[in-house]
Amino acid sequence: MRTKRLWSKPLTLFNAVLARRPRTATPIAITSHARFFAAAECALDDFYIFDGIPDTSGTILDFTFSYINPNAERRLGMPRETLYGKILTEVRPFMIESGLIHKYREVVRTGTPYTCEVYIDDEMIKATWLNVQVVRLGNNSIAVTSRDVTEHRRRSDHIHYLAHHDHLTGLANRMLLHERLRQAVLRAQNHGQKVAVLLIDIDHFKQINDSLGHADGDVLLATVGQRLLSSVRESDTVARMGGDEFVIIMPEFRTLQDIMHCGQQIIRNTVQPVEISGRNISLILSVGVSVFPEDGCTAEELLRNADAAMYNVKDTGRNNLQTFDERLLPARRTTA
Repeated sequence: MRTKRLWSKPLTLFNAVLARRPRTATPIAITSHARFFAAAECALDDFYIFDGIPDTSGTILDFTFSYINPNAERRLGMPRETLYGKILTEVRPFMIESGLIHKYREVVRTGTPYTCEVYIDDEMIKATWLNVQVVRLGNNSIAVTSRDVTEHRRRSDHIHYLAHHDHLTGLANRMLLHERLRQAVLRAQNHGQKVAVLLIDIDHFKQINDSLGHADGDVLLATVGQRLLSSVRESDTVARMGGDEFVIIMPEFRTLQDIMHCGQQIIRNTVQPVEISGRNISLILSVGVSVFPEDGCTAEELLRNADAAMYNVKDTGRNNLQTFDERLLPARRTTA
């Protein structure tokens, strides 16, 4: 009599358990199998069992689909009966692109469980973050549980964004600025490069803000922030320190002349008149520049020295930029 292939058509849980049980299975083992598959069928997570495909030496090369629960079936958008016996990497090329197939093989080889979060966006699973847990079953099989954590990641990413960005301009805030600057200094130390810090202040902003009103003053700050952002490279960081002060981090530049040229261009782009509520607002900027490693070896030193240079610009004519000089440190002013 011809034997039907396991899972060739929908089977009852009882028949599935009987079909998969070892011939010498005890009643207790059969009951355990039944409970296991009953739980898998009802699980809220996606659940798979894959059987390893060994080479002549016993090393696992790939896997075949052995069991898929209803949630996983819905995730893949295919009847599970059509997948049983299929080769994993042929059905899911993503396994090779992401390197997950190697992780799965390592679980079989070592017996050590593996957990990760992976982003998938392909023809079967669209724009989804999955938390994946893999454990070995027996000698050559693995059980894979995956849970959709997309919404959790979105909330987490949003919270992280709010914690690191200025709510008014969308630019990096003080916290992210210090983190980016420390990273830039570390890279520059490791590769023998320079980092420039430009501290930018809108001159007479208090008078402008009082004249316009706070709502229009906020529009002005947001406009300045976007102009600064559009004037720099993607590798640069533009941050709002608070109030009317902005900072630009410029890593990996060649000469001080390059920085001065970029700074002058930034000033020209940013001080163009801004029309707000039918009024043209003229802007004046004061910009101080410090350079790693000449003007400081830490984020704090570089910001302090750029601040000193910026206040010297205010004292010597405004609407310009100046690099830091040691003689400026004792003479910081409080000019608005």
